[in-house]
Amino acid sequence: MTLSTSDSYTNLAPAPLHSNGANPLATGLPALWWPCVWSFGSLVYSMFWMAEGWRAAQSLIGPTKINNLAQDLWCLILVLGSSYAVYQFCRHRSERLGLVLCLLAAAAAMAWHRL
Repeated sequence: MTLSTSDSYTNLAPAPLHSNGANPLATGLPALWWPCVWSFGSLVYSMFWMAEGWRAAQSLIGPTKINNLAQDLWCLILVLGSSYAVYQFCRHRSERLGLVLCLLAAAAAMAWHRL
């Protein structure tokens, strides 16, 4: 029995590695799902932010309470927008640095909001 020459070892060569090592978001979930993950993370962050604002406004009544909650919502929009801007700015330089700075900015804003 002889082996045919068409069945060479080149078919057994490993697939070439892609440059996904530089992108921390390339591992795990498919790339199509990452916008959903960011949206879900933003939604959870927003729920914690507004729950903290609601807890702080429990003692207020009437229009003052609504005004306080509207200010919290406006601050939330500013924090989410600025965190996204920081991420987009740093993403072109380093994906990992953009992610870390975005999370640090969001965590600092949440800590400042609780004061």
